[in-house]
Amino acid sequence: KFNNAAAAINDEEEEEILVLYGSQTGNSEQAAKQVADEIPSRLSASDDGFDVTARHMQLDDFIEIERARWPRLVVVVTSSYGVGQAPLGCYKFREMCDFINENEEGEKQYSKLFDGVTYAMLGLGDSKYTTFFRNPTVIDSALTAAGARRVGPLGKADASGEGEDEQGKVISRWIDGIWKELRAVLRSEPPTDEKMEKVHGGMVELCGKIFEDFQPPAEGGMLSAVLMICVPVGIAAIIAALKGTLFT
Repeated sequence: KFNNAAAAINDEEEEEILVLYGSQTGNSEQAAKQVADEIPSRLSASDDGFDVTARHMQLDDFIEIERARWPRLVVVVTSSYGVGQAPLGCYKFREMCDFINENEEGEKQYSKLFDGVTYAMLGLGDSKYTTFFRNPTVIDSALTAAGARRVGPLGKADASGEGEDEQGKVISRWIDGIWKELRAVLRSEPPTDEKMEKVHGGMVELCGKIFEDFQPPAEGGMLSAVLMICVPVGIAAIIAALKGTLFT
């Protein structure tokens, strides 16, 4: 539970957490949805009028739809596929992480890229395969190398686990144990808007360098982006209506 002083640290009355996932068989998606569904009741402080909301989405949708805009707190849930590769919905994010890790070995030019971002991470896999935890490890390494701060343990849920190590039980224990860590982040002083804008600008620049099809945010924010979509659609509808009137 928050106290008044802690809630007052954040000037906003509502804060959103993104729960990002990559999932091949649906297990990671299911875990991500569970976390997102529980966040409002677990982390909101009703006595102080401070509400916490959450959305869950694929890691690649974070890049393509959210235009890579980080909130200060995210939860990442992902598995590996094949020989340590990214699962569905995680291809681009993994490519970005590989790029960061490769560059970190050189000039460390991205060491402050995600400074201001805090994350918790749950990894899934199957130890029948030697590279079963490769993808979560690569992502965790890249986020940390780029200046993000992980809270809580790196969850390791093995599909071949038995007894108390059965995958579902490991996932449940990780979720039950992460709330204290997330609550502590929300109680802490948030990074400045300027700092988070710097994070976003760096992320947009990086995505533009890696992905040829990356579309940066429209000038003017979300309204401009909506107008860019709605105006052409509206014009097309008017033309279609006029054609119908002229030729009937």
